[in-house]
Amino acid sequence: MSMSLDTKDFQRLLSEIDKKGLDIMEAADKALTETSELIAENLTTAAAPYAGKGRKGYATGRMYGTIIRDKPVWIGNVAEVKAGFRVRDALESIFIMYGTPRIQKDTKVFNAIKGTKTKKQIQERQEEILMEYMSLGGKDGH
Repeated sequence: MSMSLDTKDFQRLLSEIDKKGLDIMEAADKALTETSELIAENLTTAAAPYAGKGRKGYATGRMYGTIIRDKPVWIGNVAEVKAGFRVRDALESIFIMYGTPRIQKDTKVFNAIKGTKTKKQIQERQEEILMEYMSLGGKDGH
């Protein structure tokens, strides 16, 4: 799953950062990095029962080890950061998150990535980072 920067006042904040002559890419990079870290922390807790073998269903121990902890990648003016699980390495994460006809979805794992609370945490944290960045004048305080 890819994450984006999405705040209520996103355009206004970016405009303010640009007016101050600050590096918008630096601010976005920090916000996206922390977004990925927040989801990784949530998943570490939610997916803990899948860390070892022995859980009913699709538990193999692989899924827990594939939690993504990447940094944003920039292609031109577009940044992307992966969050969640590396599905190609642990296909069972799809079945655990969404369920199957025989196994109910694990709502803790699902909510750690796509839940309303997680989305709200991400939005609030991204706004905090952008506001903090703006008030400090960039990473070095200039």
